[in-house]
Amino acid sequence: MRIMIIDDERDIVDFLASLPGWADIGCEVAWTAANGQEALDRLRANGPRSLPDVVVTDIRMPVLDGIAFAEELRRRHPEIPVIFLTAYHEFDYARKAVKLGVADFLTKPFLPEELIRTVASLRAHEPRLAVWQEHDRFFERMADEQDGDADKRLWLAEQGLRDGGFQLLYAELDAPRDADGEHFPFAAAHLRGQLEQAAEAAGLRGRTSSSASGTYLFVPADGSAGGREALLAFAKGVAEGNGTDRGLSLSVGISRAFPSFCRLPEALRQVKRCMEYRMLLGKNSVIAYDAMESFLNEKEKETGAALGLIADALRGGGAEAVRALLKESYRSMLAVGASKKDVQHYALGFVEKAEAALADVGLKPSHGDSVRIREKLLRAVLLTDIMKELEKQLLAYQEIMRAGLADSPLKVISDVRQLIREQYMEELTLQSVAQKLNVNYSYLSRLIKKETGTNFTDLLWDFRIEAAKNKLLREDLKTYEVAYAVGFKDTAHFSFMFKKKVGVSPSAYRASARGGSAQADD
Repeated sequence: MRIMIIDDERDIVDFLASLPGWADIGCEVAWTAANGQEALDRLRANGPRSLPDVVVTDIRMPVLDGIAFAEELRRRHPEIPVIFLTAYHEFDYARKAVKLGVADFLTKPFLPEELIRTVASLRAHEPRLAVWQEHDRFFERMADEQDGDADKRLWLAEQGLRDGGFQLLYAELDAPRDADGEHFPFAAAHLRGQLEQAAEAAGLRGRTSSSASGTYLFVPADGSAGGREALLAFAKGVAEGNGTDRGLSLSVGISRAFPSFCRLPEALRQVKRCMEYRMLLGKNSVIAYDAMESFLNEKEKETGAALGLIADALRGGGAEAVRALLKESYRSMLAVGASKKDVQHYALGFVEKAEAALADVGLKPSHGDSVRIREKLLRAVLLTDIMKELEKQLLAYQEIMRAGLADSPLKVISDVRQLIREQYMEELTLQSVAQKLNVNYSYLSRLIKKETGTNFTDLLWDFRIEAAKNKLLREDLKTYEVAYAVGFKDTAHFSFMFKKKVGVSPSAYRASARGGSAQADD
C-alpha cells in the first residue's frame, strides 16, 4: 500500500515518512507534499497508473488547505481514501467531511504509532471502502436540506432503493483520554467497522457514516430485528464497550422513529441534541431522544411555575424575592429526586428564562457573562455551589433590569409584556391595557411601535402562539381545545394565525415534533 503525506511543516512530513512502522504493516510513503495544490500537481504528473492507495493530510495549510484538496481529489479520484489529521470536532465540520468522503480522522495530538495503527485499521477495512463510499453518498443526499422530498425519492428510485421508516443511532467518543490518562485517538474506520459488525450480529442491517468523532448507524424499519427495544439494547451494549477492543469510552444517541428517509436532517439534529445532553449525563450514556424529551418535559412541569416567576422577581421583587424563589425551587428539585445533573439543567433553564426576561424589555447581558455562568454551572461539583452561582448571576441580572428600567419608557413596555404574560388567555385590548397601566391609549400605541417594531395585537398573537406550541407538545389537547386555552375565540382564526407565524398548521407542527405524520384533530 502506497501512501501520500501532506503537511506544510517539512519536519513533520519527514518524521512521519521515516517511521519504521510502515514496513511492519506492508506500507510505504511514496509521495509527500507541502500543501493541497502541490499534492494535486504531483498526482497529475504521475498519471493514473501511479496513484497513492491512501492520502494522509493536515487541514490547515497555505495555498490549498485539506478541505479544498479533498473536494478536488474526490472529483478526480473518488476511490482514493483520505485520512484527515485534525483537532476539530464541530458538528458542521463533521458533516462537511462526510460529504467529502473522508475515510478516517486522527485527532491531534497523536503519537506516531497511532498514525500507523490508523492506517493499518483502514487497510483492514479496505474491502468495505467501496460500500462505505456508497453509504456516504446516501447520507449526503438524504441529509441535503436544499433538495426537496420529491427529488430525494427520485434519487432513491434511481439507486434501486425504496423509501420507508428508519431510526438513526449515533455512537460518539466521550473523550480522547481515559481515566488513567492513556491516549486513544479517534479512528473513524475502526469504530465504523466494529459498529457495523456488531449491528450485523444483532440483526440490525443499516448504513453507516462517520463524523469527526463518531459513527452514524441508519437503521431502516424493515431491517431491524425487534424494533426500538432491540435498538436500545444494542445501544446499551455499545456504550458498555461491547464490540470495541481499544477501550474507547462511547456514548450513544438515538433519534425518534421517522416515516421517511427524507427526514434524515431532523434525525441528525435529534442525535446532536442527545450528544449535547450527554454533557450533563456523563460518559457511556445512552440517550434516546423521545425519552430525553419526555424526561425534560416532566421536569419542566414539576418546576415550571418557579421558572415562570423569574421575570417578576427580576422586575421588582428585590434580592429577597430572588433568594426565596431559588430556595423553593431547590426544595422542589430535591423532593422529586433530582440529581446534580438535573439541577444543572434546571439552573441553565433559570439563566435562559432570566435572559429572555431581559430581552423582553430590550436589555441584554454581555456575551462574556452569559458564557461564563454556563461554564460555572456545568463545572460545579456540589449542588450548593450550583445554587450559589445561580443566585449570584440572577442578582446581577436583576440589577441590569433595575438600572435599565429606571425612568425609562422600557418600564411601560415591560409592564405591557407582563400583563400579556399573566392574562393572554383573557380578552385583552390595547385600550384595556392602557387603562390598567394608567397611560394614554395613543401614547401607548406609539410607544409599543417605537420600542418593539410591532403593534400590541401582534405582541399578543405572538405570545398566544408560543403558548399554543407548548400546549401542543406537552398536553393531550385537541387543536380547538388549545385554541380556546390560549385565548382564541375562533379555531379557524387560530389555525390561520398559527400557520402564518409558524409556517405549518397546528396538527402538522405537533406531528413533526413527535416524528409522525399530521392528522386532523379538530
